[in-house]
Amino acid sequence: MSQANPELQALSQTMMEIEGRLEALHGELQNLQILKEDVEMAISTIESISTGATIQVPLGSETYIRASVASEDDFIIGIGGGYSKVSNKEKVRSLLEERIETLVDRMEKISEAIDGLKTQGEKLSQQAQEQLSKLQ
Repeated sequence: MSQANPELQALSQTMMEIEGRLEALHGELQNLQILKEDVEMAISTIESISTGATIQVPLGSETYIRASVASEDDFIIGIGGGYSKVSNKEKVRSLLEERIETLVDRMEKISEAIDGLKTQGEKLSQQAQEQLSKLQ
């Protein structure tokens, strides 16, 4: 009986750690979903832009300026590390679609990790129930 209490405490502690990891993974999954939606919005937006179109360009602090698109071959896209490059519509769309694929892959891996942690948590819960029944 004296061994069961420390075992229950260890099971409880591990279950709490799993719960914390699950919360973190759910938060990361939500952030990735938001990023994916942002990239999808960018793809949709570049599809609708053509030479001569008037658009609103953000300047910061919710301030915009209206501008006319001089050329639809002059999109600027971030390529990481604070660097950007100028590309045409097709190349930018391709890069954005690759980003979506990367995000989806990461989301799938996180979902798998969540499923694994849930399974582990269920096993631990079952062990805790067995330990409790032994105490009674």
